[in-house]
Amino acid sequence: MPFLPNKQLLANRLLLPSGIKAILWDMDGVLIDSLGLDIKVCNQLIGDLFGESVHIPDEFIRSIFALHPPAFWQRIFDYLRENHQVHCDSAVQDKMLQTYETLRLEATFDLLLGIQEILEDAHSLNIKMAVVSNNLTRDVLTILQHAGIGNTFDLVVGNDIKGFQKKPAPDCYRYAIEQLGVAATECLVVEDSLLGLEAGFRAGCHTVGVTTGGTRFDTLTECGMANHVYTAFTPLELSIFPGDIRKKRIITPNDFISHMVEHIAWRLGLEIHLEWNNDQWGELGWMLGLRLAAIPRHAERAAALGMIDDGSAEILIDLTTDHPGATLLPSGVDLEWFLNLRCEQAASGRPMWELMTGIAQGLGGYIEVRLCGAEDPHHAWEGIFRTLGIALQRMLVLVPPTPKSQIQFILPTTGRFTLEETSATRCKAIRATAESELLVTVDFSGQFGHHFTFDVAESIRVGSLPNLLESLADAAGFSLQVECHALALSSSHVVLEDTGLLLGRVLLEILKVRMEETGVNGAGSSIRHPEDLERFPLRVGLSVEGRKFLSLIPLNDSQETLRKRFLVGHDVLHGIRSEDLDDFLDGLVGGLSASLVIHFQTIPSPESGWPMIFNHLGLALQETFAINPLRKGMPPGVKATLL
Repeated sequence: MPFLPNKQLLANRLLLPSGIKAILWDMDGVLIDSLGLDIKVCNQLIGDLFGESVHIPDEFIRSIFALHPPAFWQRIFDYLRENHQVHCDSAVQDKMLQTYETLRLEATFDLLLGIQEILEDAHSLNIKMAVVSNNLTRDVLTILQHAGIGNTFDLVVGNDIKGFQKKPAPDCYRYAIEQLGVAATECLVVEDSLLGLEAGFRAGCHTVGVTTGGTRFDTLTECGMANHVYTAFTPLELSIFPGDIRKKRIITPNDFISHMVEHIAWRLGLEIHLEWNNDQWGELGWMLGLRLAAIPRHAERAAALGMIDDGSAEILIDLTTDHPGATLLPSGVDLEWFLNLRCEQAASGRPMWELMTGIAQGLGGYIEVRLCGAEDPHHAWEGIFRTLGIALQRMLVLVPPTPKSQIQFILPTTGRFTLEETSATRCKAIRATAESELLVTVDFSGQFGHHFTFDVAESIRVGSLPNLLESLADAAGFSLQVECHALALSSSHVVLEDTGLLLGRVLLEILKVRMEETGVNGAGSSIRHPEDLERFPLRVGLSVEGRKFLSLIPLNDSQETLRKRFLVGHDVLHGIRSEDLDDFLDGLVGGLSASLVIHFQTIPSPESGWPMIFNHLGLALQETFAINPLRKGMPPGVKATLL
């Protein structure tokens, strides 16, 4: 794949593929910041006519932002009729549209961040430029003139050319290509909407989506019509140096990619400042590899074994080769399946592999990755990049710099765990980190009801987790309150794992008091009757007398079949990732210091199987925590390890 050396970087903000001779710009939401006016003006006009109780949500306006004005307002009139039972006759509709268009033509719109710099750089390089808009040509010219860029473009194309269909038809883009005298493959189309991307894609151009208009990043990346997507045209920045590893600022469009970069910096003890505005992960890797190659080294080859939880890898780095690149080797893992597995914010593992390959290119060396432990994709990728950091650490000479960097960084606060109350029937605890705060209360007395609050970032998927927790608690015989605040955290698996971890720790505190004061069974399962062995497709067993252990055992299928059909890659219960539920279980047994086993007689569907696991886990907890005077004073944990 092409990396940064084969691309042209405009104003340190926009990467152009090699051979691009023209840039074709949409106007609204790409060149100018007109979305804010639409949101304000639309509701102002509607409020003046129908009162403040009639309101159009901002998100709806964003969703129709790309339409040309008559179609834009027709969708608004339809919305008013369907949601507010407000009917606008043709005279009212015409007046609103006319007022709106007048206000647009009188307004002076700000250029979006970075546009001025990119236009100037493109002009200096003799790159041709055109505006292709879903507005009338004369209106486009007026708006561009007011914005101060009216004389910047070689061509302005509106939606009123006779015989041409509007976007998403490719007509206007094909006309612009012909007028500029270039080939479609030599043109870069920049759009903020699916309508515009489709038009550029159908015209045969290289297409770039940008989220500065009305469309989300994931919508643009998943539509299949954008070669690349940008969050904005902010400057690209990357600096690394040995120093305080807590001093970090890593901003990319994908938080899991950011986390992979952080793993490398963390292992090497590097301060890092990274701001990356697009999804070209190979190019990001290349830049990171260049920075790493600039650090003095005492070896040209290195190897390492690294792991995190159940993800492990072995890596060889060889900088003596004339053929830089990266190879991923299996170790009992279906690589095609693994690379296609989604992982947190990444729709598949390919962005992480592009990043790895780019790092090898930037280093000028060969990286061989042997994937060894791949029970869970996010742990597997974390294991791979942590191992890369360990191998690099064995090659590089890392000396703290002087003087200190002038870059301002955000320092995370120290995490804390606080027990607020503990008894044989009730425990409340708080766990806080730099990114989140979690409170869990368990009460076996039945005096309180269930309560669940998950105040989390938009990218975190908790779905019907409260329903699962309620089912678990009901079966176990306790009431449960969970409050999670994690707006600065973007990893679903961390939220679920931390919830399981703190729930387990709270149960452990109750367990220790009960074992001393009354005695408990110490082990339990979801099997209550002999018939359960036949009627349940899965059964759960729990012990607090062993070591921390989680095992999912298919009795009539292979582990690989269980992993593919049940554990990894499935969305269940309104969007919860199946692998995140597995992390919840792992967190629970870690906090409780328990052994948990799940036997699968048959493998149910993930949608039906996960609720069954939580219910059966609750039954196993109920029996485990049941009072047993014959075991009073029994020390908790194997060899009294929990005293």
